[in-house]
Amino acid sequence: MRGWGGVALLAMTAPAWAHKLATHSTAEERRLAGIGSSTWVFLERQLAQRSMVAFTEPVHEEITNRIYGCNGDCGGREALDAPGPVLAGVRWNDDPPFRMSANQARGMGCKTQETIRFETQPLCWGSLFADANKGAAAGKRYGPGDAMLYRTHFGDLQFLHAMASRDGETAAETKAKLMGWMEFAWRTAQGEYSLDTRLKDSTIPAIQQAFGRSEWRVLDLYTQGASGGLRRYYQDVAFGSLLHALQDSYAAGHVEREAASGLRQCTIGADRVAAPGAILEFHAYNRQDHGRHAEADTRTAFLRRFEEKGNVVEVGRVLLRARDEKRGWDDVRPFFDCVFALQAPNAPAGPGEFGRGQGTD
Repeated sequence: MRGWGGVALLAMTAPAWAHKLATHSTAEERRLAGIGSSTWVFLERQLAQRSMVAFTEPVHEEITNRIYGCNGDCGGREALDAPGPVLAGVRWNDDPPFRMSANQARGMGCKTQETIRFETQPLCWGSLFADANKGAAAGKRYGPGDAMLYRTHFGDLQFLHAMASRDGETAAETKAKLMGWMEFAWRTAQGEYSLDTRLKDSTIPAIQQAFGRSEWRVLDLYTQGASGGLRRYYQDVAFGSLLHALQDSYAAGHVEREAASGLRQCTIGADRVAAPGAILEFHAYNRQDHGRHAEADTRTAFLRRFEEKGNVVEVGRVLLRARDEKRGWDDVRPFFDCVFALQAPNAPAGPGEFGRGQGTD
C-alpha cells in the first residue's frame, strides 16, 4: 500500500531545520504557491506531520513575525505580521521546491513529473531525506547535479543554514559562502535580479560555484512549480530566505558564538544595533546527532537568546528598515560582515558538542 512505510520513516528522521520550522505553511502561502488540496495529499501531510511533531515547532515563523512587529502570540497560525511571501521564503531554505529524474528518485515513491516539496509529496520527501542522510553518513558528498534537498541539508548548500558543508571547512570559507548568499538574496530582494536572471550570470563566487553549471533562473530557484501568483512577490521570497540564514546563525547546533558583550555595534547608516557574539565555529551537520541538534533549535532555546544583546529580532528589524529604505548591497555589506564576525577565521568546522555518541542518557 502506497505511503504508510514513509510515515514510519519520517518518524525516524529529524530534518536540520534550525529554529524549528512548522511542517505546514499558511493558507495564503499555499494559495500563492499554487499548492492543491487533494484528499490524499492532505492525508499524507497529516500523517507525516504527526510522525514529525516531536521535531517541529514554528520558531522560524515566530522570529520572522517578531521582526515584522509582533509582540504577542507570534508563532500561531493566526500570527501573520510578516507577509505570506516572506514566510514562504523563510520556509524555502528547509523545503526548496525541486525536480528529480525518475532514475534519481527510483524506489522513493515520488511523482517525478511534478515539483517535489514536503507539502506536496511529504512521504516522497521523507524517503529522499532518509536516503540523503544515509549517504552522508557513509561519506558521500552532495553538490551540483544532486537534488536540492540533498544539497541544502547534507551537501554544498548547507550555508543556507549558516553551516559548513563538511568537517574541516574553515570558518572563513563558510563565512565567504554565507556572505555570497546574503549578497545574492539581498540584491534579488531589492529587484536587481529579475525572474529571468540566470544564476550562472551572477558574478558572486558562491553562486557561481553552486549554480554556475546550470541554466537555472531566479524563477527556477525560488518559485519552481509555483502557479498561484508567488512569482509576483519573488523579491519577498528572497528576503525571507535571507532572514532564515540569519536566524540559523543564532542556533547553537549550527554556529558556536561567544557571549555578546553589548559594546560592539553593527550599523547601517545611522541605524545601529548591539552586535551578536563573534563566531567561534561553524558546525557541519553530517556527523551530528540529529536529535541533539533538534533540541538546540526549540522555541525555548530561541527565547534564551532573545534576552541577549544583538539578538536576531533586533538585527532583523535593522535589515527590514534597510530594505524599506532601498539600500544597496554596498550599504549593508559591512553590517552582515559585523553580524558574522569571526573570532578565529581558521577554526575548522565539526559537529561541535552535538556529535554522535556525545550525548548522555
